[in-house]
Formats: sequence, structure tokens, C-alpha cells
Amino acid sequence: MAQGINTAGTKLEIGTGAGGATYIQVKGFTDFSGLGGGSAAVIDNTDFDSVAKEKSMGLPDEGQLSVTLIFLPKDAGQLALRAARGTRAATKFRLTLSDGTKYEMTSFVLTFERSGGQDENVKATATLEITGAVTETAAA
Repeated sequence: MAQGINTAGTKLEIGTGAGGATYIQVKGFTDFSGLGGGSAAVIDNTDFDSVAKEKSMGLPDEGQLSVTLIFLPKDAGQLALRAARGTRAATKFRLTLSDGTKYEMTSFVLTFERSGGQDENVKATATLEITGAVTETAAA
């Protein structure tokens, strides 16, 4: 029987310092979605000699990564996330699964929305717009 990857131990980190060379963990991380969910443009190559539509694929767009957090207003990682939104700077991120598989990307922080409900922690949802390619490093 195949064993899947457990989400417990998954980490989100944000690049800080010169060029984002130092990563700090974003605490309170509970959920992510959208990784690998982007698409590419379809280029129409049809001409008068074509007997049906002819197409090619444009550049892939890695799309957006949505992350959910327990809102921790004093956490250095969440503060860095909020600061990146404020500066509109392209920022490095690293998502590491519990098996050690890493996804590294550069993103713009489009949103950092807080929400809450009865008998819940205050949550935050951030939307990261990925620019460029996502680099996947398989677990050792």
C-alpha cells in the first residue's frame, strides 16, 4: 500500500535580508492551495493552409499560492509577509513538505486578509502571485 505525504511538519518560509538569502519561518501555517495550478497561453498558429486549428503552448504561468495562517501579529514571518505586501516587492518563498520536498518561488504578496468567527482563532489568508518558475527539489 502506498503511503502519502503527511502535512504535519510542512513549513512556509519567507526570504529576508539582502536578496532574500536568509529564510525565516512563517508561524501559524495551517493550509495551502494552488501550487502547480497555473496555466499557459494557447497560441493560435492556424493559417489558410490549415485543415483544423493548429496551436502551440505559450509560456507557463505558475499562478497563485494561497496560504492560511493562524493570525500571530507579533510573528516575524507574518510581519515579513505583511511588509512584503506593503512594499510590493518580489519576495522569495520556500514551502517544505514533511518528507523534505522543497518548492522555491518568487512571489508578490497580493493580499493578507484577516477573518474570524465564534469559537475560532483569528485567521489570515495570504495570496502569493508567483513570478517566474517554481523550483522543486525532491526529498533525499
